[in-house]
Amino acid sequence: MEQKLDKIREVIRSSNNIVLVSGSEVLHEAGLNGIRGEKIVYEVEEKYGYSGDEIVSSLFFSRRVDTFYDYYKNVILDDSKKKPSNVYKATAALERAGKVKTVVTRMIYGNYQKAGCEEVVELYGSAEENRCPICGKVFGSDYIRKSDGIPKCDVCGVTLRPGFTLFGEMIDNGRLTKASNAIEEADVLIVLGISLNSVTWANMLRYYEGNKMILINTEEKTGDERANYRAYGNISDIYTYVTDYDKIQDDIKKE
Repeated sequence: MEQKLDKIREVIRSSNNIVLVSGSEVLHEAGLNGIRGEKIVYEVEEKYGYSGDEIVSSLFFSRRVDTFYDYYKNVILDDSKKKPSNVYKATAALERAGKVKTVVTRMIYGNYQKAGCEEVVELYGSAEENRCPICGKVFGSDYIRKSDGIPKCDVCGVTLRPGFTLFGEMIDNGRLTKASNAIEEADVLIVLGISLNSVTWANMLRYYEGNKMILINTEEKTGDERANYRAYGNISDIYTYVTDYDKIQDDIKKE
């Protein structure tokens, strides 16, 4: 295992054109539920009587906005079990070192930006960009979480639109294009916490035609053989090791 990780580390160390694609397992490992609440599906259905997929649909939002925002506050934005993860910090360090060019994710929490990353494509949008449909004012996740009942614009008094794409809505074409171009142009593609056969990512990852796809996930899944390098286990621990995070930190401090 260590020999395999050392080879991955060497691939990362020798490249200055890396794109990172970050999936839901990275989020779950950090203690966050995500948009769909896949890891707590039974708890969600018991409490709300609907699945997470149903609740975060455009149709549900238009009909049951009160339930939608209860779910948004208490499931999507629940950080009571949040755990620190070096994935975000290590990626920011790689970006500062000139290695990572772009991060592509469908997560909405802005964790990479909070760690210091600047080039992040959030395919589904962000929980920090909830908007008033009238005046366009933007409200962050704290405003949503602390609102009594349905969050409303403090200027117009109308219900806010969530900052992320709901099921049944089209993903922003500009984000898709930016992500696809970055993946196509990457020398090294690091894929974290994603099944390569997933509907969400299969079309996106096909743009990569290189031979340095690195897959790091919690466990092996069907279709993983497409990756050129693979490692399984605790994503944060493996990623910290193969990115040489501690050494990069030391090098940055010396500059």
